[in-house]
Amino acid sequence: MKSNSLAMESLVIARDGAPLTSPINLQLTGGDMLAIYGTNGSGKSTLLKTVAGLLPIHQGAIRINEAWPAEQRPLYIGHRRGLTPSMSVHDNVSFWAKAAGYPELAAAAMHYLDLDDIPHATVDELSAGWQQRVALTRLITMPTGLWLLDEPMANLDAEGVALLQSLVQSRLEQGGIILIATHMQLQGERVKTLNISQLADNAKEVA
Repeated sequence: MKSNSLAMESLVIARDGAPLTSPINLQLTGGDMLAIYGTNGSGKSTLLKTVAGLLPIHQGAIRINEAWPAEQRPLYIGHRRGLTPSMSVHDNVSFWAKAAGYPELAAAAMHYLDLDDIPHATVDELSAGWQQRVALTRLITMPTGLWLLDEPMANLDAEGVALLQSLVQSRLEQGGIILIATHMQLQGERVKTLNISQLADNAKEVA
């Protein structure tokens, strides 16, 4: 099977048409994780959204070659979580599972994230930590070779963090690629780092 790969070639990201960074050049292959660091507002979320195709590329190119099924787009989970507050936990999870074409994975995702006891609770009744768990069920119900995670550990308790780490490790072992914006220092043989704040400073010096 052809390996997953992600390349950023002289990539410049922008906010409202204004460049945020100096050119980014990097290559990731299956099993790699990129930890994206930077101060608030420096461009971490903008980079993830650009890779996800939610924002236009200002300059350069992004090349994604997924060995996973071609119809599966990168999975982006951001601060807004992609949840419908007035819907139940079960209905939110089922919605994303059906949208991805894997309705049978909804029950497994609910069980893995310890949501079995609150299936009928509406999302707006939950704490921020439990809402984050509901959002993270998409890591199971929407399988794809590229995960784009924006502060996924935010509001999680220690147990929630452990569950997320297990999912991350499993996907990397399966040949996935993960980009994660975080303030936590991540370590590992296949963990690469990108400091957006430094790239932003470089862009200002050039300008």
